[in-house]
Amino acid sequence: MASNKTSNNNLNGSKTYAGNTASPIGKACRRSWLLWAILINGLVLYTLLYCGTSNEQWYQPQPALSTNFTRNVSSTRVLSSNATQVLNASSKPITDVLLSTSKPYVPKLNATVLPSTSAAQVPNPTSTSNSFFYIRNPKASYTVCDQLELYIASRDAKNKRKTRGGDHMWPFLRTASLYASAPADELIDHGNGTYTARFTLHWTGEIEPLVRLSFSAEHADFLRNIRERAPMRFAYDALFTDGNTTVEITPCHIERDVFVDKRAAGLSLSSKSEVCDFSNRTAGTTWYCLKPKTLTCSNFTQHRGNMKRGGEYVKARIRPGESSVVGRPGTLKNTGKLKKVTVISNVSDATCLDLPTCTFGLPPKQPNHAAGFYFKDSWRSKLCRAREFHLPDTLKCLSNKSLYFYGDSTLRQWFEYLATNLGQTMKEEAIPGAGHPKVGPRRARDTQHNITMFFRLHEYPIRSGWVNVTDIKFTVSEIDDLEGGANTVVAFTLWAHFTPTNLTYYRSRLEHIRDALVRLQKRGTGTSPVFFKSANTRNSVSTGTSDLYAYDLDQTMRAVFADVPDVAIIDVWDMTLSHRSGYRIHPVKDVIREEVKMYLNFLCKTPSV
Repeated sequence: MASNKTSNNNLNGSKTYAGNTASPIGKACRRSWLLWAILINGLVLYTLLYCGTSNEQWYQPQPALSTNFTRNVSSTRVLSSNATQVLNASSKPITDVLLSTSKPYVPKLNATVLPSTSAAQVPNPTSTSNSFFYIRNPKASYTVCDQLELYIASRDAKNKRKTRGGDHMWPFLRTASLYASAPADELIDHGNGTYTARFTLHWTGEIEPLVRLSFSAEHADFLRNIRERAPMRFAYDALFTDGNTTVEITPCHIERDVFVDKRAAGLSLSSKSEVCDFSNRTAGTTWYCLKPKTLTCSNFTQHRGNMKRGGEYVKARIRPGESSVVGRPGTLKNTGKLKKVTVISNVSDATCLDLPTCTFGLPPKQPNHAAGFYFKDSWRSKLCRAREFHLPDTLKCLSNKSLYFYGDSTLRQWFEYLATNLGQTMKEEAIPGAGHPKVGPRRARDTQHNITMFFRLHEYPIRSGWVNVTDIKFTVSEIDDLEGGANTVVAFTLWAHFTPTNLTYYRSRLEHIRDALVRLQKRGTGTSPVFFKSANTRNSVSTGTSDLYAYDLDQTMRAVFADVPDVAIIDVWDMTLSHRSGYRIHPVKDVIREEVKMYLNFLCKTPSV
């Protein structure tokens, strides 16, 4: 009987068999099906894990954000038809009805996803409630010119002694009944959590020492880290209009890269042709705005700061857990037996220091001395022999002079004080086409004594409401247009609007002003008196306006102008550090009066009558 086996050769020369499940071909088929089953199961599992319907978002690392903004495609940059109707029906200028009818083009943030900071990684900042101070070597009574020394010790929230320095302490003395106060002459950081504050006693009566912790070392580290990591911590808008019905609002900043970051996935990039460059290289000012969709760069009409969006920019850069070191300022407790010292001597405080006359070229304060102190709300300078001024003396000094004030609102206070306190012959004039009085330009004249005063806000960055760009002039250009000479008096302050920028940009701006002042002194007859008003305290701990940023800016300004002749720096920082009115961005009138007094002491040489 013939066999039912059929033998053939397969393609690779091996034998194949039919009709026998126990044959090699049956085993091969089972192995093949097993491999297919494993493969299919794997695909199903992959689909369930990555392509399922779960709402959970899997962690995907994103590029670090420095200034990465994404366009909000859905936002409107051209007024809606409803807005057009409102504008057509309104008798107001187009920008007056803008805010109620149009939303600005708001970029979205690509925030970096970062792991939370573990408890072990979070430093323990200095605690106001646990830190303390006491008077060293207390005595039953003191005399004027005696030295008073405080020992200050930092503790954390667990009442453990700090082993590092860097806390920002503001020690001061006060006698409330005399409206008297004084910042420390010297504060020594020993680098181990302890500090020594030294004072010279300048008035009689009961004097209370106080120590304010403004920033812990850890808080200061956090703020400075944010400044370097996010040097652009505020937002600004440009308004473009054709003067009819079309209005577009786009974001602006000091860096072009604020709109461009090729690393960010999904970002709608702006090419260079899509950025309006309003920079002035001579002035050291860079300013870029995103080009409007339908209008041109020449349609730039108004500028404003955008606080809400600026806060969002900063919030996106703060890592989880990082802000745990942020604390509010507070006063340390005095743990010593002596809470106040009694000064009984009637010796004049003039015997404590041998002061020179107030002349240009002096440092803002003498080494190891505060700039001065208050007594009955009058600032007593420890830098030079300052005097009080009466109106006839002041008018005689200022006759035939032109006083120029360029800076922020804290310098505008000088202009306003002089305009209202130089007698009835000083009148503020309306400047045709001028914008908001807080911005300027503003001018006041005394034709009888030939005195002219002029104020203008500095250029970008400006953190204010809507400002006409025609009112914004570059400070360096303004200096270059001045006649010069001994009767041209120029005062500056640039700090309050610069706290959200980095120190490199700020220093560059100051250096361009310094160069312009060198050119100014080569014009006219005689030397132009030049003043810089320092920053003042304001009681802010925010990542945009912190007192720490103001302090660092102030130290930078002093370094830039330290060796520049014919420049007087008025140390307003010390003048606002201990005054009874507290800390505020705009000091009270009593402080402004004393600031102006120091200004006049350097400017006027005629003795008081």
